Amino acid sequence: MKQVTIVIPTRNRYEKLLRTIESIPYLENTNIEIFFDGDVEGYNRLCESELNMNSLKGTMLGINYSTKHIGSVACRNAVLQLKLFLSEKSATDDGVLYATDDVIFQTGSIEAAFEAFNHRFPDDDGVIGFMQVPGSFHKTGVALVGRSFLQRFPRKQLFHPGYFHFACQEIFDLAEKYGKFGQCEEAVIEHKSPGQFKAEMDRTHKDARICRFEDIELMNKRQKAGLIWGDDNGKG
Repeated sequence: MKQVTIVIPTRNRYEKLLRTIESIPYLENTNIEIFFDGDVEGYNRLCESELNMNSLKGTMLGINYSTKHIGSVACRNAVLQLKLFLSEKSATDDGVLYATDDVIFQTGSIEAAFEAFNHRFPDDDGVIGFMQVPGSFHKTGVALVGRSFLQRFPRKQLFHPGYFHFACQEIFDLAEKYGKFGQCEEAVIEHKSPGQFKAEMDRTHKDARICRFEDIELMNKRQKAGLIWGDDNGKG
């Protein structure tokens, strides 16, 4: 992996988003793609901000939005679809690091994940999970995905479009099935979840939890049927 695109969906969390962005190191091989989910005000603020005008000291920053609340899954897939539409030799040929807007990358974590990925998956066909603290989080809640692994998904939609927000488990299932998953203990992020930080609870958390039952119901249904998104050329 030579390049990585960091994809971050966000909704009505401008200050938290800035906190996440500012924890990302300025690396020549890193692009950041922000997708505002039904949050046009946040989109306009970032477009006009000094942060964007300074181009993150060399790191490329892409900004898009939807006028409606479509969910983090659709936002992440939309970024990859847009890149695919714009150019066949676009950032979709890079690795993808998908994250959330309420995490803080610890110093050296992205570099460590990058190094671990290239050591374990020189063919770019694999997934490296980040360690999230404090508490217990899914192994692929935030993860680095190689471009060859990304090719397994229909039109590079990394997440099953039937999910709204809670959807990372099928990436783990697919990577585990083919021996393509690794966890990097040095790739650590602090997840500002309201489960551990009560003051972090906001409307965006509450909106996401409304769809939690439907997402879990779909997950259980697909698991019972033995389906994994991206398996068998996307037939899962």
